Amino acid sequence: MNVTKKLDSDTMTIFVEGWLDTLTAEQFRSEAQQLEGAEKVILDLSKVDYISSAGLREVVALHRSVTGSGGSFSVRGVVPAVMDVFTLTGFDKKLDITPA
Repeated sequence: MNVTKKLDSDTMTIFVEGWLDTLTAEQFRSEAQQLEGAEKVILDLSKVDYISSAGLREVVALHRSVTGSGGSFSVRGVVPAVMDVFTLTGFDKKLDITPA
Protein backbone atom coordinates (compact mmCIF):
# COMPACT_ATOMS: atom_id res chain seq x y z
CA MET A 1 0.00 0.00 0.00
CA ASN A 2 1.11 3.52 -0.75
CA VAL A 3 -0.28 6.65 0.93
CA THR A 4 0.37 10.18 -0.29
CA LYS A 5 -1.12 13.43 0.92
CA LYS A 6 -1.71 16.80 -0.69
CA LEU A 7 -2.56 19.91 1.32
CA ASP A 8 -4.36 22.64 -0.61
CA SER A 9 -5.34 25.57 1.62
CA ASP A 10 -7.42 23.92 4.38
CA THR A 11 -8.17 20.71 2.42
CA MET A 12 -6.08 17.58 2.89
CA THR A 13 -6.49 14.92 0.21
CA ILE A 14 -5.20 11.48 1.16
CA PHE A 15 -4.50 9.19 -1.81
CA VAL A 16 -4.35 5.47 -1.07
CA GLU A 17 -3.03 2.91 -3.53
CA GLY A 18 -3.18 -0.88 -3.19
CA TRP A 19 -4.91 -2.96 -0.54
CA LEU A 20 -6.23 -1.49 2.72
CA ASP A 21 -6.25 -4.59 4.90
CA THR A 22 -4.99 -6.01 8.19
CA LEU A 23 -1.37 -5.78 7.07
CA THR A 24 -1.58 -2.15 5.95
CA ALA A 25 -4.17 -0.67 8.35
CA GLU A 26 -1.57 0.48 10.88
CA GLN A 27 0.46 2.22 8.17
CA PHE A 28 -2.70 3.94 6.95
CA ARG A 29 -3.57 5.05 10.49
CA SER A 30 -0.12 6.49 11.02
CA GLU A 31 -0.21 8.44 7.75
CA ALA A 32 -3.82 9.58 8.13
CA GLN A 33 -3.34 10.96 11.64
CA GLN A 34 -0.91 13.57 10.33
CA LEU A 35 -3.51 16.01 9.04
CA GLU A 36 -1.51 19.20 9.63
CA GLY A 37 -4.57 21.20 10.72
CA ALA A 38 -6.77 20.48 7.71
CA GLU A 39 -10.43 21.38 8.17
CA LYS A 40 -11.59 19.27 5.23
CA VAL A 41 -10.31 15.76 4.51
CA ILE A 42 -10.89 13.90 1.26
CA LEU A 43 -9.95 10.24 1.15
CA ASP A 44 -9.26 9.18 -2.44
CA LEU A 45 -9.69 5.41 -2.81
CA SER A 46 -9.69 5.33 -6.61
CA LYS A 47 -6.60 3.09 -6.61
CA VAL A 48 -7.69 0.77 -3.81
CA ASP A 49 -8.64 -2.68 -5.10
CA TYR A 50 -9.54 -4.28 -1.78
CA ILE A 51 -10.58 -3.17 1.70
CA SER A 52 -10.92 -5.47 4.72
CA SER A 53 -12.73 -4.95 8.01
CA ALA A 54 -9.47 -3.58 9.45
CA GLY A 55 -9.31 -1.06 6.62
CA LEU A 56 -12.95 -0.09 7.14
CA ARG A 57 -12.27 0.40 10.84
CA GLU A 58 -9.47 2.86 10.02
CA VAL A 59 -11.63 4.79 7.54
CA VAL A 60 -14.39 5.10 10.16
CA ALA A 61 -11.87 6.12 12.84
CA LEU A 62 -10.50 8.83 10.55
CA HIS A 63 -14.06 10.02 9.83
CA ARG A 64 -14.80 10.24 13.57
CA SER A 65 -11.56 12.07 14.27
CA VAL A 66 -12.11 14.67 11.54
CA THR A 67 -15.82 15.27 12.12
CA GLY A 68 -15.41 15.13 15.89
CA SER A 69 -13.14 18.17 15.71
CA GLY A 70 -15.61 20.06 13.48
CA GLY A 71 -14.10 19.18 10.10
CA SER A 72 -15.64 17.59 7.06
CA PHE A 73 -14.76 14.18 5.67
CA SER A 74 -15.54 12.52 2.34
CA VAL A 75 -14.47 9.43 0.44
CA ARG A 76 -14.03 9.74 -3.32
CA GLY A 77 -13.38 7.52 -6.31
CA VAL A 78 -14.49 4.26 -4.73
CA VAL A 79 -14.20 1.37 -7.23
CA PRO A 80 -17.16 -1.05 -7.51
CA ALA A 81 -15.59 -3.93 -5.53
CA VAL A 82 -14.74 -1.62 -2.61
CA MET A 83 -18.12 0.15 -2.90
CA ASP A 84 -19.79 -3.25 -2.47
CA VAL A 85 -18.05 -3.59 0.91
CA PHE A 86 -19.19 -0.12 2.01
CA THR A 87 -22.74 -0.99 0.91
CA LEU A 88 -22.82 -4.41 2.59
CA THR A 89 -21.66 -2.91 5.88
CA GLY A 90 -24.03 0.07 5.69
CA PHE A 91 -21.20 2.59 5.75
CA ASP A 92 -22.42 3.98 2.43
CA LYS A 93 -25.27 5.54 4.42
CA LYS A 94 -23.06 6.90 7.21
CA LEU A 95 -20.20 8.37 5.16
CA ASP A 96 -20.11 10.87 2.31
CA ILE A 97 -18.98 8.48 -0.46
CA THR A 98 -18.70 9.08 -4.18
CA PRO A 99 -18.18 5.99 -6.36
CA ALA A 100 -15.69 5.97 -9.24
